[in-house]
Amino acid sequence: MSPPDPDHFYNEQIPTQWNRMLDAQQELGEAGRSVFEGMIAVDATIRVDIVDEGNSYFMNIEAGRMRAGDEAAHAPFLTLIQSRAAFERLAAEAGDSAMALLGGLSGLAGEMKLTQQRIDNLSDVKGLLQFIVTGDDGFDLLTQFGTDPIPAEPATTISVDADAYRDLRSGDLNPQDAFMNGRIKIEGDMQMAMQLALAAISPD
Repeated sequence: MSPPDPDHFYNEQIPTQWNRMLDAQQELGEAGRSVFEGMIAVDATIRVDIVDEGNSYFMNIEAGRMRAGDEAAHAPFLTLIQSRAAFERLAAEAGDSAMALLGGLSGLAGEMKLTQQRIDNLSDVKGLLQFIVTGDDGFDLLTQFGTDPIPAEPATTISVDADAYRDLRSGDLNPQDAFMNGRIKIEGDMQMAMQLALAAISPD
């Protein structure tokens, strides 16, 4: 099987799944109205950089609906920075759930429903976060929160071993338990990590 293609993944697959999720939320009717209204209130841009190839992708959201663009429609509130090898590892794991991958890269659990409230919650998180999976099959990712220029060094580094990462993704391991048991290690700005955790667990 050929490796996943970033152009297809970020220009087509993620916008398609994003908009499908928006439509599914609308179809819930009154039961999903509050979250749907929060989703269509969003005008924002998520940027993805594949650093070793020099490629950037801009996923522009207007009134909650996403489409890929050649440039940012808004100053990106979230920039995801990864190597091609890290992208291929994550995209292969994501399978049909591209939105779960995007949520994981940004520090959010599960498929990311981006409401205006969640953006407001994330607005308190500013700076560069490094996420490392250790071991022979490990990789690392960088996520810049906020619209400031990307610094040379991360403010916070979160590292997990490969088994813990697998269990976190499957839901078999609670993040709080993993941290208390030393399977998640945090170095640097602890306040940033706490702000991100609070934004991740906040309701949609």
